[in-house]
Amino acid sequence: MAGNEEDVFRKAKSEYQALQILQVLMLREACGRSNDSILGVCLDKCGMYGTPEEIRAVISFLERSGLVRTDRVEDYVIVAITDSGERVAEGKQIVDGVARPTRK
Repeated sequence: MAGNEEDVFRKAKSEYQALQILQVLMLREACGRSNDSILGVCLDKCGMYGTPEEIRAVISFLERSGLVRTDRVEDYVIVAITDSGERVAEGKQIVDGVARPTRK
């Protein structure tokens, strides 16, 4: 049973990390763009720590889903939110693999 619980935890963590990345990119201060290192710090600060590899895997999923665009600059992955990503972050669109934001 423990293995199944671990799978559920990993899936939930990944879905909430994806949502949090989109929401961070929506912040006025971010202007729709950030890099993978800063996004990792933001996730850590809100209790959703992930290794650099885990964070890049979530970013890769978001890009494959059309929710972000990425560019590589030296050792960084620059992440920019798309219009679809904004809709998901606001709860106006649902994408499997991304948690839904809570209503305020």
